[in-house]
Amino acid sequence: MRYLVVSDLHGNWPALEAVLREARDYDAVLFLGDAVGYYPDANRVLDWLRSVNARGVMGNHDLWLLEIGSMQIDGPVLEILAWQAERLSPENRAYLKGLPWTLEVEGALLVHGSPLDPLAYLEELEQAREVFARTSHRLIFHGHTHLAGSYLALEKPGQERLVRYQNYARGGELIVAPKARAIINPGSIGQPRDGVVGAAYAIWDVQEDTIEFHRTRYDLEQVLARLHHEQFPMWLYERLVLGK
Repeated sequence: MRYLVVSDLHGNWPALEAVLREARDYDAVLFLGDAVGYYPDANRVLDWLRSVNARGVMGNHDLWLLEIGSMQIDGPVLEILAWQAERLSPENRAYLKGLPWTLEVEGALLVHGSPLDPLAYLEELEQAREVFARTSHRLIFHGHTHLAGSYLALEKPGQERLVRYQNYARGGELIVAPKARAIINPGSIGQPRDGVVGAAYAIWDVQEDTIEFHRTRYDLEQVLARLHHEQFPMWLYERLVLGK
């Protein structure tokens, strides 16, 4: 079984469309949260997630959109979510409402942030050590930080758990040894923050115990045109140009 693993799509349809043109060799889709926010095409992204029966989890932007009516609108991020909420189809709203905070697939745990707090960023070595110490899953897939990479843990008799981090912003393959455990972030399709331009995603091959990290370039002018059309702030385009 091969899974396309996507995270932090953030309404960026041109980025997702480029990934779909490139990533063809997979059997099902896993979604790590944040379909909405930032870019204008939240409905189109959610239409696709529903069309492929993506199995996924709730992200913080997904939650904020659902609760926007009870939140005080303050700042461009929430203003964009309010704009999206007004236009969200009933079917896509129902899909978001049905997303759990965590999900187990093939023995792996899916979560948007940290297994210890789905809304928290997991971005430090000490945090990874705590997650490994307090969970039992061999593989954990998460998003939220928009950084493609993995934490790998290996326990040796008589030694403290060895944990290291590997950056996969420029792609690569992680082979998980039989006695190793891994926390895996495929990176963001919608808005990478690791300094590398393009849409990030991963392919998880269950039988081979491998995770392939990919970065797909696409025409950023398509996003710029959408931002202009909907009068969204231009810093959203600048972040894509810089990859952070």
